[in-house]
Amino acid sequence: MSRQRRLRSYEDYEKALSKGVGSGQLQDYQPWLRVQDVKSHGNRSLIFGLKTLRNHHVMSSIESDFFYQAEFNDSVIDIREQFPLLPLNLTEQIAGHIGVKHPLVRGVKGPPVLYVMTTDFLLTVKDPAGGIKYKAYAVKPDCIPTLRMAEKLEIERLFWAMHDIEFKVYVGSELNRIRSKNIAWVTSAIRIDAAHYEHLPFDEVVQALQPGDYALEALCSSQARRLNVEGSDIMTIIQVVIAKKLILVDLTTPIPELGVLRVLSNSYHQKVNERWV
Repeated sequence: MSRQRRLRSYEDYEKALSKGVGSGQLQDYQPWLRVQDVKSHGNRSLIFGLKTLRNHHVMSSIESDFFYQAEFNDSVIDIREQFPLLPLNLTEQIAGHIGVKHPLVRGVKGPPVLYVMTTDFLLTVKDPAGGIKYKAYAVKPDCIPTLRMAEKLEIERLFWAMHDIEFKVYVGSELNRIRSKNIAWVTSAIRIDAAHYEHLPFDEVVQALQPGDYALEALCSSQARRLNVEGSDIMTIIQVVIAKKLILVDLTTPIPELGVLRVLSNSYHQKVNERWV
């Protein structure tokens, strides 16, 4: 991991911008803040993006929850985290207009330095009409916001309104946590090089995954005996076909913890055959 990025003066901002920080798309995007740049009590982590093919910097478990659900959404084609609200004079003007203090860099000696505000996630989304649009999200815990939090959210909202971009607040919840944990579990199998699972007997396993409820341990054991492979390989197949949406499952209950898989539909053979049409 590279060293901490210094962002405490206007000269620091100019230097970062000259290096492309806060700009770019997909694999080329550089978030304004990285996990090594922020002192946080949250569960900071790097998550490799399946759509962007780069590591995403998330600053809390709630941001991780949002990321997994956003990436699993077929309409989302790009995810840019820690997106800077620039130019600075725009957020400064918005703060002045609504009569609140603009965030400042803490611990700076001398004249105050305006802090570059960021939005947690900016999504690029496919429009049903065939174009693209953008959606900005602030990610917050499920609690009553403080007055200062509300003030900063209002600056964010007005910033994106001036760009004609929808702004929403994503609030953590138990259901969101369960869904995201399930998505993280199934997609973990495809965040690794595909070569490690492409040799596995997908057809033989997936034909057994018709709509219904299955005890995972028993399913893996029976299929492993039938096909003479390791039970862990059967589990990988199950994860991959869910991650690739070749079978649809209920994500509202904690699958790994309960050890129960509810298959809602199976389109594996249909989608495989479509590749050859």
